[in-house]
Parts: sequence; C-alpha cells; structure tokens
Amino acid sequence: MQNLRIRLVLAILSLVIVVGKPTAAQERTVGLFINEESAFDGYTLLAPHQHPSTYLLDMNGEQVNMWEHEFNVGSTTRLLENGNLLRASRAATGWTSGGGRGGRIEELDWNGDIVWEFEYHDSLYSLHHDILKLENGNVLTTVWDVKNQEELEANGFDLTALTDTVVWTERIVEFKPILPDSAEIVWEWRAWDHLVQDFDATKSNYGVISEHPELIDINTGDGFSWLHFNAIDYNPDFDHIIISSSMFSELWVIDHDLTTEEAAGFDGDLLYRWGNPEMYDLGSPEDRQLFFNHSTDWLEPELADRGTAMIFDNGRDRPDSQYSTVYEFILPFTEDYDGEIFYDMELDGTFSPVEIVWSYSDPGVFYSNFISGQQRLPNGHTLIAEGMKGRIFEVTPEGDIVWEYVNPVVRSGPLAWNEEIPPFSPGNERQQNTVFRAYRYASDYPGLEGQDLTPKGPVERMSTPIEGVDEAPRGFALHQNWPNPFNSSTSISFSIPQRSRVRLTIYNAIGQQVTVLADGLRDPGTHHIRFDARALPSGIYFYRLETDPFSKTRSLLLVR
Repeated sequence: MQNLRIRLVLAILSLVIVVGKPTAAQERTVGLFINEESAFDGYTLLAPHQHPSTYLLDMNGEQVNMWEHEFNVGSTTRLLENGNLLRASRAATGWTSGGGRGGRIEELDWNGDIVWEFEYHDSLYSLHHDILKLENGNVLTTVWDVKNQEELEANGFDLTALTDTVVWTERIVEFKPILPDSAEIVWEWRAWDHLVQDFDATKSNYGVISEHPELIDINTGDGFSWLHFNAIDYNPDFDHIIISSSMFSELWVIDHDLTTEEAAGFDGDLLYRWGNPEMYDLGSPEDRQLFFNHSTDWLEPELADRGTAMIFDNGRDRPDSQYSTVYEFILPFTEDYDGEIFYDMELDGTFSPVEIVWSYSDPGVFYSNFISGQQRLPNGHTLIAEGMKGRIFEVTPEGDIVWEYVNPVVRSGPLAWNEEIPPFSPGNERQQNTVFRAYRYASDYPGLEGQDLTPKGPVERMSTPIEGVDEAPRGFALHQNWPNPFNSSTSISFSIPQRSRVRLTIYNAIGQQVTVLADGLRDPGTHHIRFDARALPSGIYFYRLETDPFSKTRSLLLVR
C-alpha cells in the first residue's frame, strides 16, 4: 500500500510538471517579456481597449489591483493622487461610431466603487477621447459637436467636399464635478469660433488663409471627424492647453487664462501650431512633419524646461514608409517682463519650428497606425504604448528597451500566456488587445500610499483550460496557473459566464481540506485569487472550483 501511494504521488508529480510548466517549444505571446534592473520602478496602469477592466501592474507584470467596469473604456484612464481611478467610459446610449467614442466619465475608488459618474452626450454632442483632472479638482475634456449642412454653409464650407451628412467640430470643456452624478461647465473653448475660409467671399470669416495661421481653415481636413482631437494636456506654468489634432496632423496650443467669452474672441485664437503648415497654406507636402499624431503632453517641470513637450506620431501615410515616432521637443517661445508667453513667428508668417531634442523610432518594428501614447519617466526613460499591438515598453534615451509587456486582455477576457492574439477580421479590423495609452506611477506616488500592493498573479492565464472535463457551459473554466511548481504563493484564476456563488477550496494530497480561498457571489468574468502557502509543507495540493452544478479540479506542486 505504501509503495502504491508513492507511485501515485510520483505519477501526479509528473503530471503537474508536464501540464503546469511550459516546454521549450512554447513561446510567450502576451504578458511580461523584459524587466531589467535599470527600468524605472513603479506600477503601470493597463486599460484594455476592448474589455471592461483596468489593471495596475507591478514591474513583474503581476496585478496588484483590478477594477471591473460596466462599460468599456472610452479612451483615457488615469490614476489620481487620491488613489481613485478617473476613466473615460462608453455610455450605454452614447454615440456608436467614431474612434474614441465615450460620453461618460467615471471616478472609482481603489475598491471599484463609483464615487462620481457623469454623462454628457446627446445627438448633437459627446464627450470623447481625453480627460484630465486639474489641480482645482475640475476635469478638462474634449467634446464633439455636430454641425449640419446649413451651419456649415453659413460658415463658408464647400458642401461639394462633404463626405457625410454632417461634420463633427470640437470643444475643450472644463467641468466642475458635482457628486455623485452631475457636473457644471465652468469654461470652454470652441474651434468653431476661430475659423477662416477663402471659398465664399460673402461670409464674415472670409480671408487669405496664409495670412491667418492663428485661425482654422474650415475647408481643410478629411472626413466627418474634421479635427479629431485625441489628446489634451495642461501647462499650469503657462496656463496653456496643448492639443493633438490627428486629422490636421498638427499640435495646437491655446490659452486657458481667459473667460469663456474671451475664448470665443481673438484672444482664443491658436497661440501656436506645428506639424503640417500646408493646413494654413504656408507649406508643401515636403514640409509636413507629423502624420496622424496622438497623445501630446507637456513634460513635468521637474523633468525638463518649461515649454518642453512630447507627441506620438503614428506615421500613417508617411511618404517614405509607415513607422511611428515619439518626439520630445521645445516650443519656440518668448517670455516678456510681465510673464506673458509669446510663440515666435518666422518672416513668412509661419510659426517658428519646434526644436526636436529627442526622438525614438524603429522602422519595420515599431508602428501603430492609430491610438498610442508616451510618458516621460523621472529617470529620463520613456514609456511607450504601441496601441495597435497592445505593446507597452520602456526605452532609455539611447533607445534600449529595458521593460516590455504585451496586453493579454482581448474582447473575451485574458488570453493564456502562449495563446495566439486574435487576428484582424471583417468588422473587427483592429486587434483585440489594443491599448489607448499606458501610464507608470512611481512607488511613492501619493495615490499608492496605504494601498494593498500585494502581487496577485499575472493577468494572463498560465495555460489554456483542459477541455472535456465536464459539460460546463462556455465561459466556465478553472485555469492552470503559473508558477507551478511554486515555493511560497501562486495565483489561481477562474472564469464564470454569469453571476454565481463560487467556492474555491484547497485540498492536500490525501483529500483533506486545507483552506477555502473564496466562498460567495462573484460577477461574470475572469477572477484571480492568491494562494499563500508559506505555512504549508512541500507536497502536492489540489484546488477545486465549485459553482452549482459544475466543478473542476486542478493540481499544484509546492516545493521548498
């Protein structure tokens, strides 16, 4: 009997090692790839673009917190200094077309409870893309406005060039949150107030385009999302807002130190623009430097001189070849004795070009034709989100990659560590593990103080579910986990297709119950639970998932 038990244990041990540990022939497709000692230590915020979840990852690619949401992300997600999550969300009844669609803002606490929610959309306007919490507690946002053919014609738009029945113009709106579900508009700037055109001389905004680089040519741009703002950032030293307009392939700067009424007048005209002077008839295609840009931001004062900023240039339709570039640059400005900022002009009437002080590109490897972003880290490295591929990586000033992670979460939930990322398909032309941006927060970031930052395992599943074990419905799965074997703790993951009462129990090799890790109601989706075995002896253990009427069991090996 003793020999039989030994043979049984050895057989199970062999099964655990074969099933639990990847072979040399298997290759990782998602999760953590590189984590070098020189990488900036902190926590990375991962907001999958196609799944209603947000993760905070440690440097080893393990989640330390997870937020589950009712709606998918609109675009931007940020961790605030109070530990809350600020999130642009897709409203249930919001706009259904257009990249960056949203209509809703959510602020959630560390535990996932909503402390503020606000929707701003109807058939004529909608929140979209970017949101930013200001020091005064207000939230700066981008808003689409619909203009019909009558409004377009009244402002000198050439209707023969109309590619849709309407055009979406842009506003920058500052909201004062009113908890729990309202807000007040306290400031706004409208692109529609700063137009010029040379098509219809009977209109009041008629003029020579090249003589007005501070204005926006209404007959320039492409498509119904005419300007397509996809990023904003605020410079508190200048009281200026920087804007990324992807359809113009330009960045713009406007003044925030104005009333809403003043912002509608000439004081609200563009203070600066760069990237594509052809948009105001003072350049040729050869002068263009940006190609469908995203994610522009000012550098923090402690990282660089004032007036230094960054931008992600997607490189779409670049004439030589399509590749992406991240630029760091200094805007050309002069500060007078009163502290007023003036952006320098050339003799021909164009704005003086930026001074590019650093850039990163890797043609043939690094390319995302939409979304994406960057963040300058305090150690001088740059965190880059190659959004189309869900790839997040940290590069040194010399261009060496010291940290790299690929988002494992697709529309249906987390993939296995070696599972193929879903390919393009009709109706879903964009890869399903896309990310809009990613942010790294230092270990001493105020929003992390006092929070539970215990690693809770990787986001990705560590093996595919074993099929055919029972007749459980699609979406019910107990996943093999990694590390297995393990020496102190491991993460156990399971998926359920509907809200159910779940019991997750650990047994030893002779069938005795060791502990119950979960026993209660759980929402549908994938869940991750940490198994701390530091007080247990080495040996084989089993974990069993039960949810009436289905159950599954897997094995673990604890090795000291």
